[in-house]
Amino acid sequence: MFRFVLPDIGEGVVEAEVQQWFVKPGDHVVEDQPLVEVMTDKATVTIPSPRRGTITKLLCPAGQMAKVHEPILEMVEDVRPERLPPAEIGPGEHMPAPEPEPGSEALEAHATGAAAAAAPARGAKALATPAVRALARQMGVDIGGVAGTGKGGRVTREDLESVRHGRNGKAAAPEPPPAPQRPAPFAAALPSAPPVTLPPTEDEVLPLRGVRRRIAERMAQSKRTAAHFTFVEEADVTELKKVRDRIAAAAEAQGVKVTFLPFLVKAAVAALKKHPWLNATLDEARSEIRLRRQYHIGIASATEQGLMVPVVRSADKLSLLDLAREIERLAVASKAGRARPEELTGSTFTITSLGARGGLLATPVINYPEVAILGVHRMRPTPVVRDGQIVVRDMMNVSLSSDHRVVDGNVAAEFTYTLIRYLEDPNLLFMEMV
Repeated sequence: MFRFVLPDIGEGVVEAEVQQWFVKPGDHVVEDQPLVEVMTDKATVTIPSPRRGTITKLLCPAGQMAKVHEPILEMVEDVRPERLPPAEIGPGEHMPAPEPEPGSEALEAHATGAAAAAAPARGAKALATPAVRALARQMGVDIGGVAGTGKGGRVTREDLESVRHGRNGKAAAPEPPPAPQRPAPFAAALPSAPPVTLPPTEDEVLPLRGVRRRIAERMAQSKRTAAHFTFVEEADVTELKKVRDRIAAAAEAQGVKVTFLPFLVKAAVAALKKHPWLNATLDEARSEIRLRRQYHIGIASATEQGLMVPVVRSADKLSLLDLAREIERLAVASKAGRARPEELTGSTFTITSLGARGGLLATPVINYPEVAILGVHRMRPTPVVRDGQIVVRDMMNVSLSSDHRVVDGNVAAEFTYTLIRYLEDPNLLFMEMV
């Protein structure tokens, strides 16, 4: 009987939540086959099997916390075939290399380092989020027959679209016959979320765990501790939009897509240097305010698992093109679940934006233990008064949520106006760049 312990995932992690098992008692597994997905405070990790054998018992159910170095699974190992002596090896054959007998430390290293994207065993239940399962039902796609390209063989929305169009290595799902057209009432023309087919008297109950559980805990901690207040002002970003449009074409020639985020990061860093109380953390246990001298900017990113905050490290030392590359790289890694723990921690200030869906105004929740977060909202042509004349300018609201225990109202306002000054006059921003 082999008892598999939760390996040391690193980064000082002492426990992890078992998010989902890919196996059950009675399943036969091979080496490097994904066994379980666990969630730490810093990342999601898929742990593979270090040995070949049959699962006999799962020692930690999904949704519970497991301690590092404690057993989480039992299995009966396969009996290894006896090796032939050298004299009995035929021409052209080679003596197989002896397999090592690793101890617990070697097993942990093996489990931690194996590829997390290995596909589930044949016959295993397809891996997918509830939203993707609902979309599969709506599209009429058998999710069990879809080859998942996401982390640990997870089926993604893109995989469903590939099946629908015959690009997933499976037969394309037949399109349902069109329903007879009937005149729709006016309300039916309004956009709405795609319907999810459920029994009429049953709700869908989802366990609060994994990334969503971590988000809930961190948001609640932030609201319980920080004394939130939000300062809002509008910015005229007409000139910035012109500069961005001019730079975009040249950047594309180098294979880089330049959005407004690199400019926002540069403007935020320039403003933080003038107002260091916003680039800080509060240590309540020690009664200390730490003014940070590094500028590690978190960029809140929406993923299928929930909101994540990948961190652009040393943003003050990166060019606009380097910032654009790094922001895009981190966004792709986060959405695919491949962001490393060190890429999701250590931010000193956070920016959150929903892009074109940014809305008119929001009051972002501070990313604990930081003391401020910048919300960026939708940019749109707006009639404004300039020199006594009504003109159309590209306007955008920005909202700064701060912890009133550290940041006074006038300090938050000064920071916001400094930021806006850089956004409205890109020449000033370029003068501040390293």
